[in-house]
Formats: sequence, structure tokens, C-alpha cells
Amino acid sequence: MAANLKPEKTGGPGFKRQRLLSPSSRARDGQDDEAIAQDLQALAPDASLPYSLEGLTPSSAEESHVPVVGTKRRYTGATAENVASSTGASASTSMFSRARNFHVGGNIQIDSSQHVHNTQDKSIDGWKMLLENIAPNAFYNSGARYDPPKCDEDTRVEVISEIMDWIGDREGPTRLLCMTGAAGAGKSALQQTIAERCASSGILGCAVFFSSQDPTRNNLSHFIPTIAFQLGKHDPRLRDYIKEAVEEDPPIFTRTVRAQMDTLVVRLFKQLQANVDFDVGSFPHAMLIDGLDECVGEERQAELLATIKHCLLDNDLPFRIFIASRPEWAIRSALNPETRGYLYPLAYHIQLSDKYDATKDIRLYLWRRLQDIGSRSYDPRARSKSWPTVEDIEKLVLAASGQFVFAATIFKCLRTPKFSGR
Repeated sequence: MAANLKPEKTGGPGFKRQRLLSPSSRARDGQDDEAIAQDLQALAPDASLPYSLEGLTPSSAEESHVPVVGTKRRYTGATAENVASSTGASASTSMFSRARNFHVGGNIQIDSSQHVHNTQDKSIDGWKMLLENIAPNAFYNSGARYDPPKCDEDTRVEVISEIMDWIGDREGPTRLLCMTGAAGAGKSALQQTIAERCASSGILGCAVFFSSQDPTRNNLSHFIPTIAFQLGKHDPRLRDYIKEAVEEDPPIFTRTVRAQMDTLVVRLFKQLQANVDFDVGSFPHAMLIDGLDECVGEERQAELLATIKHCLLDNDLPFRIFIASRPEWAIRSALNPETRGYLYPLAYHIQLSDKYDATKDIRLYLWRRLQDIGSRSYDPRARSKSWPTVEDIEKLVLAASGQFVFAATIFKCLRTPKFSGR
């Protein structure tokens, strides 16, 4: 006999579940297995029912489905949403009161408590979402930065030694180092050299290299995820904390830089520190940021500096933070001793143009590079031991005016086949 379907709304406001009231389903919880089977057959007279009558468990290991007649999709009957149909009929678990852990159709599954789960929707993977929001081009060893500038052996020895000593002093009271210098002063080469040395020593926590020419790393959109990713790789517990934080708040990447830093770095690192077996002394603690001035917008540069102060320094996290930048407004005003900038009492400031004269290093760099070009050249004049002459080198050193970028540009030009005679 065909089922007499009559929708009946139940539940509080906004609760849209409906029951199918058929002659057998009116019996409610008192209905027996045979009645359940009849209800199913009434809904899908042509469907085979591969269920045993004992609790409606599947009789085979294969997933079984029962289509709901008159609907536009296959449904698994449960305590869930209405299923729109051409007849206005809908399905619910009132007819499956003894059913547990089975599929009726589509991607809906009923668990042991008769709760409905959409098995097509996969749980959010927080770590995967984080990866989708990082800037891999900003890594110190990124392929996008292939052959990055770095200091030659025996050059910039004094300043490199000073920076590495500062980073190695975990207990030092000043945890922020700002190095400023004009364009071409060698800041990026120093930062790259420091990053490589920290990495080889196992103390590089994270590094971000800004670039005004790369849209993935000339702004703050990916800065915090890139930092969090690198830190998370150093401890599986921190990685799990980051994953869970993203899963709890998927839109976190749309928040302010300060909110992201607080959620994905500060709180989670404090949570990691709370573990009794966590050894803070073994966690890589060097945090390097190069080219702050290449982050588009002075206001954004200032926002990042303020975030570092309020989130990392004020919370006394055990990181040694090294920032390299041109002396643009944001960092210049923050470090200004006359106006008592907010970073002035907290930062160790190295000004390359004032304290470190690069003339000697530039001279050494040019001698080595030009002699190498001469040794590879087919031009007998370049292969001569008298080339380059002392006068040639001194002219170039004078023209460089302490700017390494000038010397590096000269070398790149002369090493091309057109000029080197190869």
C-alpha cells in the first residue's frame, strides 16, 4: 500500500525538520523492523534494500544507499534539513529510530546517536590553509632569490662578528637590533650572510626578505603566516597549535597584522612554553627581517614595527629580532633619540654609514672579482698579472663612495662575455 505522506513540522523556531507520517511510521518508536522495511520500500519501491533487519545494519561491507523518491538528490534520511521535492514530501529519522552508523544515500551519514554528518565535507586543514597564505619567495633560501647578494669571505668581518655575537647572547637585555644604511650599503648582503650562518648553526627561527618588485613579498598580507610557518617547523607541538588555531578561526588571515601575530605566534608560543618538557634554550631564536623599507606604504612599515614592539618585545618572547632597512620615516622616527622614539630605548641600532667604513672591504671585493674575471678571459691583457692596476682599483673604490652596490654592479657588468672577452 502506498504511504500516506503528510508533512508535520516539529522543533522550535527556525527548526525545519519534518517527519514523514506513514501508516507504519505513526507507530513511532514502537514500530518493529518489518514496519521500518515497509516504510523504506514505500519511499523507494524499486530500490533493493541490502540491510539486515537487525538495527538496519548493512549486510555487506560496501556502502549502501536508499534514494528518496521525488527529491532532486539522494538523501540519507536523518535529523537534518528538509529535502525539497516536487511533492513537498521530506525525510527524517523518525522512520529510522533503530538505525545506527549507516548511509542511506549521497554523502550523508547517520552516526550512533542518529546525528547527521555530511561525509562529503572534509574538515578544515589548518596547516594547509596556512601554507596557502605564506610567501615562499621571502625565504632566505628561496629559488626566487637565486644567487642573492652576500658578503665575500674576509669582508664586513667586524659588523658580521658584532651581529652574530648579539644574536648569540640569548640573555642580553636588548632583543631588537635595527641596522640602517643607504641604498647599496650592503644591508641585504649582510642579512643574507647572517641568515646562512644562523641556519648552519641551528639558531635561525625565521627569516623574511621583503622586495618591492615581488607582489608576494612587498606587503604584509603574507608576513605573519610566513613567520608562523617557519616557527612551526621547529616543534611539532607548535605546528599542531597553529593548525588548530587556523581551524578555529579560518578568516584569521584577513585580520590586522597585530591580531595575526597575537593569535598565530604569541599565544601559541606561550602555550608551547607551558609544556614542562619544553627547553626554550634549544628553540631556534633568530628572527630576521630584511628590507623593511621595501614593504609598500610607510604606514604599513610603521604598523609592523609597532606589532613587533607590542607583541614580541612587550610579551618578553625569547627571540632576537634583527631588522635591516633604509632609514625611511617609519624606522627613523621609531629610533629617533631626540624625540625618544618608542623603539629607541628598546633597540640596538647599527648605522652602517656612520660606524662601518666599507672602503677597505670594497677594495678587497674588487681585487678578487676582477682577478677572477681576468683568469677566465681569453684576452691576454686581462690574463696579465698587471691587470687590474692599482690605479684602476682605486678609481673604482673612490667612485663607489662606500656603496657596495656600485662595486657589485661593476663586477656583474664586467663578467658578461661581451666585456670579459669569453
